Amino acid sequence: MTICQETMDLDHDSKPRHAVFTKMEAIIKKMQHDDRGIPSKNRKNTATHPVVDRKLFTGSDIIEWLRRRFPESETEEMAPKEALHLANLLCQYGYIYPVDLKTFTIKDDRSTEYRFQTPFYWPFCKQKAADSMEYAIYLQKRNMRNKSKHELEPYEKEAHEKLLKFFSDKKDFIKAQAEEQVKELKKKQRQDKMLGDQQERAFWRIHRPPKSQVNCLEEGPKRNIQPNQMIARKKKNKDWYRQEITFLKKSMDRPRMKFSKAFECYCTRWTQYHEYDPFLEPSAAQPSNPWITDDPTMWELNKTLVPIPTELRVKKWSFSFYELVSDQTGLSEFEKYLEKEYSQENIRFWNEVEKLKDCPYKELKERMEQIYREFLEKGANCEVNVDSKTMEQVHKNLKEKFGPRSRYAYDPAQEHIYNLMKKDSYARYLRSDHYKQLLVQAKQHPFTKRKFFSWSNKSKQQAQPQQRPTTPSPKVARRRDSNSSDRSRDVSSDVSGGDSPVHMSGPHHSYSTSDLKELGNTHKSVLSQGFKGSDNSLSMR
Repeated sequence: MTICQETMDLDHDSKPRHAVFTKMEAIIKKMQHDDRGIPSKNRKNTATHPVVDRKLFTGSDIIEWLRRRFPESETEEMAPKEALHLANLLCQYGYIYPVDLKTFTIKDDRSTEYRFQTPFYWPFCKQKAADSMEYAIYLQKRNMRNKSKHELEPYEKEAHEKLLKFFSDKKDFIKAQAEEQVKELKKKQRQDKMLGDQQERAFWRIHRPPKSQVNCLEEGPKRNIQPNQMIARKKKNKDWYRQEITFLKKSMDRPRMKFSKAFECYCTRWTQYHEYDPFLEPSAAQPSNPWITDDPTMWELNKTLVPIPTELRVKKWSFSFYELVSDQTGLSEFEKYLEKEYSQENIRFWNEVEKLKDCPYKELKERMEQIYREFLEKGANCEVNVDSKTMEQVHKNLKEKFGPRSRYAYDPAQEHIYNLMKKDSYARYLRSDHYKQLLVQAKQHPFTKRKFFSWSNKSKQQAQPQQRPTTPSPKVARRRDSNSSDRSRDVSSDVSGGDSPVHMSGPHHSYSTSDLKELGNTHKSVLSQGFKGSDNSLSMR
């Protein structure tokens, strides 16, 4: 049997699982076979061993089975030394453990008895982790049980003290977990309890052995790089040097912007965009700031597709052609404008190629043929204006072997159409009546001028003369803690945009109590309709 160091899949703690463990597990499964496995015996109840031990065997039984199972040739059996060495490996890696839990080596006699370890405690098992926290809980559990049977050894006591100091902030968690496990053990039968204790002690004896015993499972620090990458780095042949030279040449030609220039670009962008950012400019959040008021109106107004976009959104389209086409509403409005100019095929072609880059691979070939027939084929219904040089590049890309990279075959034509729209159609769109009318509609949007807190400007109110009504009027709703100028102002006229129904010219009346109640209810309904969706903090007195 050859034990190689071939790397297999990684387990939960990112340690490599070697092929040797897979081979050892296959041997153990063959040993446990009922017919062709190692002959085992069941020990009866005695004073020293009150439990009926299942599948016990001696060191001689293991060696004899290995010699017969893995012969050197058809006529010769395996040498006794090689069989003993293989049996010791199975024991040192925790697949077999001695019943007395003293020495984890195989003796070629019938004095020491052994047992198979349960698969739950096999090395690199994903169900059981051999980390320090689990070891601290295990030691705490043994320390809480009967000390005559489960007393900790000197090296375990030392390790327990160090772990409690290390996990000083998690002592309560360790004790609680240990108490729960002790309660679960009390529910089990005596035979299963003792068998489980032996298996768990053998597991930790392998993973946390005493200082005098060698830890076969210790592999040192974790790898940050895969072995195949290490091998590729060592092989520096001609191809490797050619790739390195090509990479360095491209690096020399790559434009590198200085920090001063990059900082200047960032400042310019901030100056242009800060008034459109709700985080930087509170006035950009219309009609109210959703992070403060929990009002989702702003999100509804700025959905992907809306019939009437906001004023800030329309103004943002004039920054660049990229801002226009990256917004779905702007792209839709731009397509409507191109339809009037009978050049709608340009934006449709650009949009279809963009969707092609994200389509499923099984639909890729069909959609590529559909785009070619509709936009690039001679005499097509929606043929786009592409020069001959660009078409040659597209045909060259289409002749290559079909694969995942084929979705980028139309990039040269898409880039050509993009630059054409950017230089010609986009400039005319910003000067067109379509864009100006859209901007006017956005300014007249019902939520554009509405603010969540419509605080009045004191200076403007003092400058403008206030006309007091000549007719007596009942009290209307006012804000709490408002100034004198706010008290003299008619709230209902501000909301409705016209004259207040209370201050309409008419004869003087002496209002009775019942008339005032009815009139007050009428004003409440008018004010509630006016303030609907704007300021929830206003309350009627």
